[in-house]
Amino acid sequence: MQGRNDFIERLLESAGIKAGMRVLDVGCATGEVTQIVAKSVGETGEVIGVDMNQNLLDIAENHNHAPNVQFINADLYQLPESLGQFDVIVGRRILMYLPDVPQILTLLKSRLNSKGILCFQESDAINGGVGAESLPEHQQAIQRVWSTIQQEGGDMHIGQKLYKLFLQAGMTDVHVHAEALIQTSDNNDLQWLTEMMLPRMVQHKVVSEDFPLDAWKQAMDREARQHQAAFIRDMPYGIFGRK
Repeated sequence: MQGRNDFIERLLESAGIKAGMRVLDVGCATGEVTQIVAKSVGETGEVIGVDMNQNLLDIAENHNHAPNVQFINADLYQLPESLGQFDVIVGRRILMYLPDVPQILTLLKSRLNSKGILCFQESDAINGGVGAESLPEHQQAIQRVWSTIQQEGGDMHIGQKLYKLFLQAGMTDVHVHAEALIQTSDNNDLQWLTEMMLPRMVQHKVVSEDFPLDAWKQAMDREARQHQAAFIRDMPYGIFGRK
């Protein structure tokens, strides 16, 4: 199974993130991407992670040991002027949840230095479940994930829209690519993902409150033993461009 951070690491390298840069990580959550960026910019760079969820920021702070990394609770639509300008602004799976992506791209672009880089990874439901026709439990698990995201107001197809959105925001030298996230019947994260998202699934009535998690896991294991298949879990899209 592909590593969780393989795609974003390649994307950041392609975008030209390097030592000494000043970077803003928007929607940083627990700081996973923030720490990846911190390694790229090194001790001479600086990374600021921004999120509105203080619980997630507390986790990020507890995991952080880099002196050039800091975390701030702030609204992306009202970033403090004191943050200044940045060489790069990055984000992972954040635009898909925002109500006005054109507005946020315009706002973020205004916080970039001349020729600054805007770089995002977003997920897209296109082709999700293809190849899992012999794995109905697995296919249904994928659909439950996307149904939950949709119920939360997430855009299931933001990836396909990124190129046009970047051009409309006036970004130049725009590069976009996507990869099929391939998993297999005996090596996938659907049980972990379902368990992690279960409270959200229940909240949005994607599953019932008495969803039989343990019995479902057993059904998934049986299905995996009976049918060997590789399938598309989702499509990560990566995009970067310059101001």
